[in-house]
Amino acid sequence: MRLHREGSLFRDEHGRQRILHGVNLVAKGERSARGADAFAGNWTAADLADLAARGLTVIRLGVIWAAVEPQPSQYDETYLGWLSEQLDLCAAAGLSVLLDAHQDLYSQSFGDGAPDWATLTEHRFDPSGLWSDGYLTSPAVQQALDGFWTNQQAADGIGVGDHFAAMWAMLAGRFGNHPAVIGYDLLNEPTPGRQAPMIFGAMISALAEEVGMSADQLAADFADPSLRVERLSLLDDRERHYRIGDQVAGLLADFETTMISPMMARVVAAIREVDHEKLIMREHSYFANSGVPAGIQPPPTATWAYSPHGYDLTVDIDPPASSNRRAETIFLRARETQRQLDVPVLVGEWGAFGGAAGIEDHGRFLLDLFDRWQWSWTYWCWEPDFASTEAAAVLTRPRPLAFAGTAESYAVDDDHFAATWQGADLDAPTLFWLPAGWADARVELRRDGQPTRPDQLGREGSLVQVAPGRGTFELRVDCGR
Repeated sequence: MRLHREGSLFRDEHGRQRILHGVNLVAKGERSARGADAFAGNWTAADLADLAARGLTVIRLGVIWAAVEPQPSQYDETYLGWLSEQLDLCAAAGLSVLLDAHQDLYSQSFGDGAPDWATLTEHRFDPSGLWSDGYLTSPAVQQALDGFWTNQQAADGIGVGDHFAAMWAMLAGRFGNHPAVIGYDLLNEPTPGRQAPMIFGAMISALAEEVGMSADQLAADFADPSLRVERLSLLDDRERHYRIGDQVAGLLADFETTMISPMMARVVAAIREVDHEKLIMREHSYFANSGVPAGIQPPPTATWAYSPHGYDLTVDIDPPASSNRRAETIFLRARETQRQLDVPVLVGEWGAFGGAAGIEDHGRFLLDLFDRWQWSWTYWCWEPDFASTEAAAVLTRPRPLAFAGTAESYAVDDDHFAATWQGADLDAPTLFWLPAGWADARVELRRDGQPTRPDQLGREGSLVQVAPGRGTFELRVDCGR
């Protein structure tokens, strides 16, 4: 599949609107892991076949810089060979792939991501109780991130950002022609260095002022797992959530403009030297995951998409206590950004339900939201025994794959699925996928308000195919269970 951008839509090589649904596969390796074997994922061909059998079509495949380039400009052929094997397995399963330069806390020395030689800091790293708090509390993480964003020179005299761009050019040159690869997610959740605690402090101060609390006390409460959910409930007031985001937006816009955009422009230029057409995925910064306006700047390429992440802030709490309202506010902010930029959206990460029970309502709420906005997505994330989880069951539902034309709407409602689109004269059909439990579902198709001829609608296993053509098409599927 070859994708290009048409305004806010993905189009394939046939001109069809594409909706992508998938899962993250990321083998991060342990902190301080070394050697290619430490970064090999434990999924199998059978696991990939299970994902495809759920109607999923895309994998966001994590690539760890420390594994790719353990020494400056020296690429690990064993790890690259493993990546090649994963692409072959995905292609065999009918799954497309977005390569994702993954990081958490920037470096393999602190979490996962950059190699030691690109981790430029004078400070010792002390892990925090909640891993992500390291962005806020660790001088080592903050200094190393600042060194990356300012392209500080590594020991070989080359900037670490230049090394990162060269690594991406190598990956694009090696894998860009692989039939599974559809694009490149340039950097997972770009995060400020020494600005991070200032931004978080501004968020806390804005919330404290809203609710008449001491900022110091509110910060202490957020650091206490027993109080965090209670304090997060203060953001169930959407107008309040918006006002806090608006107060902090300028800080994120400054980070985007002065740090992220120049670095991403360098990376895009390096990729485009060897691959002129694959999708470039641009994420917003870490703090925009919580509902602050992203301030994202378009990269210097026409073929790109916006890849926001979003979690209610209870995501790292066990058991999860996610709020539909807070999550909707977070994604409404991303929707604003999409409209400003007029680009397609693929939500790179959402969910993180793991093996938790009781997540069906929240999962369905988010899926319905994404369907309403015609957003593509990749769920976070596959784990061993994923197939037996409630999350996997929630993801397994009717979905569009391709519209020969342009979608107007599609939605799942219990045992019913409906889609409406404006058809076009193309050389490939409209495609929908139905779960195994819908094998006996009644499917009805109307065109311009009239029943269609039998030869315009076909079913083959889980696939429903509609012949291309002009007109207003309406599909109705009734499972009747």
